[in-house]
Amino acid sequence: MIYTARQLEDLWKANGSNGQVILPYRARLSPMATDWIKSKRITLGYSDDSPTVPKKDDKPSSLPHAAPGSFLWWCDGPCGAAKAALSAQSRESALAPIDLPSDPSRLIAVLRKLAAEIKSTHAPGGLLMMNSAASALVYANRCPSLRAIVGTCLETIEQGIGQVAANVLIIEYPHQTLQQIRNLISRFVRGKRELSEEAQRSLQELTTCG
Repeated sequence: MIYTARQLEDLWKANGSNGQVILPYRARLSPMATDWIKSKRITLGYSDDSPTVPKKDDKPSSLPHAAPGSFLWWCDGPCGAAKAALSAQSRESALAPIDLPSDPSRLIAVLRKLAAEIKSTHAPGGLLMMNSAASALVYANRCPSLRAIVGTCLETIEQGIGQVAANVLIIEYPHQTLQQIRNLISRFVRGKRELSEEAQRSLQELTTCG
């Protein structure tokens, strides 16, 4: 499919004007669309899904509530490869976005929502696509219902699930390829979590630390 400048502009606005437009892998651009990309300094991302261009009379609406049992995900900014990996994995696993803007300033709100959904057993876990994992890891592990790890490789996923039944995976998307991100997500959402009595005691003991 060939995208025109007008279509790209509509997609850009629908995505919150955040500097990125996501297109299907085989998408082509018209000459004017190419000029528009350059003039706006837009970054193109690619996924297997066809983007939806809103109609002019469409009114903004929030995303529907995720189906029970869906892993919730959120990105802190334009993360084309990560979103493409999430889109691809959603064909095999129950994934749903957290309906909050992709902005680092919304991290605490995201964690509060994620913690509430996991505590209520509405969601089994969460996936955070971050430019840097440091703040997200510290803040997430202040929530009693969250056990967050940083996914650097498949071995860390295995250890996090096996040792502490990790239910939140943080991925630093600038340092991973699309396929690597998908592999990490796939392994995490398929893991069987059971927090051992020893791990529970350790976590409880640490709640009394100063």
